Amino acid sequence: MNCVTSYGTGTPPAVPRVLRAGGLSAELEDGAVRAVRWHGVEILRGIGYLVRDTGWGTLPATLSNLLIEESGEAFAVSFEGAVAGGFTYRAEIRGDAAGRLSFEVTGEASAALETCRTGFVVLHPIEGVAGEPVEVEHADGGRETTRFPRLVSPGQPIFSIRSLTHAPVPGVRAVCAFEGDVFEMEDQRNWTDASFKTYVRPLALPTPYTIAAGTRLTQAVRLEVDGRPETVPAQAADGIGVTVGRALDRTVPPVGTGIDWQCIPERAEPGIGFLVARLGDVEALRAYGALARQAGAELFLELPLECREPPEVELAEIARRIEAARAEVAGVTVAPAAYLKSYQPSGPWPDVPAFAEVYRAARAAFPGVRVGGGMHSFFTELNRARPPAEGLDHVSFTTSPIVHAADERSIWESLESLPFVMETARSFCGDTPIRVGPSAIGMRDNPYGKGPVDNPGNGRIAMARRDPRQRGGFGAAWYLGYAAALAYEGAASIALGALEGDFGMVGAPAGAVLRALAEARGARLREVSVTGSRAVAGIAWDGPGGPVLWLANGSAEPVRVRVAGGGVVEVPACAAVPAIP
Repeated sequence: MNCVTSYGTGTPPAVPRVLRAGGLSAELEDGAVRAVRWHGVEILRGIGYLVRDTGWGTLPATLSNLLIEESGEAFAVSFEGAVAGGFTYRAEIRGDAAGRLSFEVTGEASAALETCRTGFVVLHPIEGVAGEPVEVEHADGGRETTRFPRLVSPGQPIFSIRSLTHAPVPGVRAVCAFEGDVFEMEDQRNWTDASFKTYVRPLALPTPYTIAAGTRLTQAVRLEVDGRPETVPAQAADGIGVTVGRALDRTVPPVGTGIDWQCIPERAEPGIGFLVARLGDVEALRAYGALARQAGAELFLELPLECREPPEVELAEIARRIEAARAEVAGVTVAPAAYLKSYQPSGPWPDVPAFAEVYRAARAAFPGVRVGGGMHSFFTELNRARPPAEGLDHVSFTTSPIVHAADERSIWESLESLPFVMETARSFCGDTPIRVGPSAIGMRDNPYGKGPVDNPGNGRIAMARRDPRQRGGFGAAWYLGYAAALAYEGAASIALGALEGDFGMVGAPAGAVLRALAEARGARLREVSVTGSRAVAGIAWDGPGGPVLWLANGSAEPVRVRVAGGGVVEVPACAAVPAIP
């Protein structure tokens, strides 16, 4: 496999070391524990120890002195880590066949460390967990029974945690205990992570904070699992199968792309469903309009309002600017620019005009133009500042899968969260159409810091604007899976990446995905079911000559897929291909 072709970088992905002790297994990868399973059932998605900088970026740790011991009935791991700025730590991981796993870390700051979080994060998966009961032991010793939220929680669903007890599947009980600090939980589906995250240090406390020189921190996570699953998880012994099912009362939505204001191309070829651009000066608006005409595409504008003047005054000036540029605009999405930053549900909130006032002013400034609300930032911000959807032509938000982690597994797993995201959006948007994007692997904006993280080495960096997978086959596979999930959940439109630049689709493998989906606009969707692999995603629709099926393989190995009634299809590693053209 060519890493550059697959991932846009010559650095291969990390290969985890699988640790086993009887029915307990865990994967060790770059100092973190992933995929903790008991008799094949995923109990925890991950346990990691990390240091966040003042902008919530994760500081890389240099690991050394790794020692691994395994006996079949138990395993033990130890290593040391060092983070730039003078923070070092020693970690010990132990597991045994009785279903016990521990991860202990002692860290020390040799110099004052400015951080937004230093300590453990523990991830519970969402499948079979969302909406299910959990028993919470709080830091004061009190206990309560509640539920992991079904809909995506805008704030922390559980506070002050000492332990969490739940049944991952019938017949199995898991207790996860936390030591060394006060832990709480957030719903990471807000950022399309497929997990509930329990983390150290409550968000109600000020950030960033200082760990003084000479401070020692000791924390631990301890898991105990007992029982046996009543049903053994399905195995892929029979290979990967795909079935194209019945026609749905739903069509392929319009699929388009963005225009990156940092890289406005000179030309755009026909075949792109629509374009989305952020408000610029008259020259930029003129270029947007020209690109839309060349592509034969509708142009939608994001209008972040500075709110230095009343909305009707600011929007009237914007309308004059658009008219001066002779740009034909099909729709606008308006929101105060303050909401390009994130705010906790408990506040404080920015002092800006109410959404309803902004929407009324937009209607007056743009007669005959579709007016939308929502956020130009992420679903997180939409979920926390839910606009009144009545009377809007659409509600919008975007996503990026690398807010918290930037490895291929985490990016691919983000597809699991999209049905929950859409279900939650629908719960407060009602029947108002939901337009998603422009969304990319990389981050256009950083609502949680000064800006996206620099990535001069072309690495796998969380919160980076420029991500190497954008230019690789993995990006094409992920974009197909992303669009498929949203299409089946009823998104009114989906904008992927941008024409050119850091999020460029044109000339990248993902460009073929964009064009195929754009051309299928309005075609009736068909059910697609995949068995035998979580790494394969698909979308199907009725074409002129019968069903059309596209498949995506997000894994590092090629796969053979049995298509019911269509034979066997070879899907290369990190690729999206037409399986039934």
